[in-house]
Amino acid sequence: MFWLILSIVTNTILILILKAFPKFGIVTLHGIVVNYFVAGTIGIILAGVPFPIAEIPQQPWSWVPLILGALFCSIFLLIAKTAQNVGVSVATVANKMSVVIPVLIAIYFYGESVTFWKIGGLIIAIVAVYLTSVPTSENKFNSKGKLWMPCLIFIGSGIIDAIVNHAKRNNFVPDDQIPFFISLSFLTAGIIGLSTIVYQWVRFGEKFQYKSILAGIILGIPNYFSIYGITRALGSNVMESSALFPVNNMGVVALAALAAMLFYKEKFSALNWLGILLALGAILLIAFS
Repeated sequence: MFWLILSIVTNTILILILKAFPKFGIVTLHGIVVNYFVAGTIGIILAGVPFPIAEIPQQPWSWVPLILGALFCSIFLLIAKTAQNVGVSVATVANKMSVVIPVLIAIYFYGESVTFWKIGGLIIAIVAVYLTSVPTSENKFNSKGKLWMPCLIFIGSGIIDAIVNHAKRNNFVPDDQIPFFISLSFLTAGIIGLSTIVYQWVRFGEKFQYKSILAGIILGIPNYFSIYGITRALGSNVMESSALFPVNNMGVVALAALAAMLFYKEKFSALNWLGILLALGAILLIAFS
């Protein structure tokens, strides 16, 4: 349960930090790129490299970090932009509604259990995240030209969770290689993002913002442990993945909503509060089904 709580807390911290970037004049892309190099380095320092670098192409999972890296970089940037321009709760909801994708995959492909309470909890969870995202009169969400952002976040985040779950199942990625696997995915994301920065510099003359280094360090630490926490939780057998992902995601939705109200003074309506309460109820139903 410790690893699950760690994942929920660090995921919430990530979104709050991204929300604060504009306040301190941080270029979001620059901070995110540094963050991925920091997160990848942390994993290697803590766990080392389990085999010679030259043997990476021989690993059955060698293709996975390439996909995860591309998704990490693009989806994280979308989450940041949504949190900054629309609100923390909308970014969180778009991200965590994706729980439907890995849960359905786990049930269909891995034969995980289907119970009345699990299905009921999943339905309540979807209703909860919708109610949590309903904008108040003070913060109307102008969907024109922006709807594609939460939609892509939903799809991309769901694919990321499904890939991470697949990597953990059936010893596809051995336990002793998981920290390096995660680090390699982070470093790949960093390289992809860095290539974008170099392109912007060559094409448009945009220079790298060096104060983003500190911001990236602050962001990279919780980012590493958010992914490490969920992979360790998956391996702890505390609950099936079809229950673990909803509990994790609904926990982040509820905690991020409360943190946004406390730290960024985001306003919540009665429907928003109802959504938060339903999210907590869904967690209980799914976790104990």
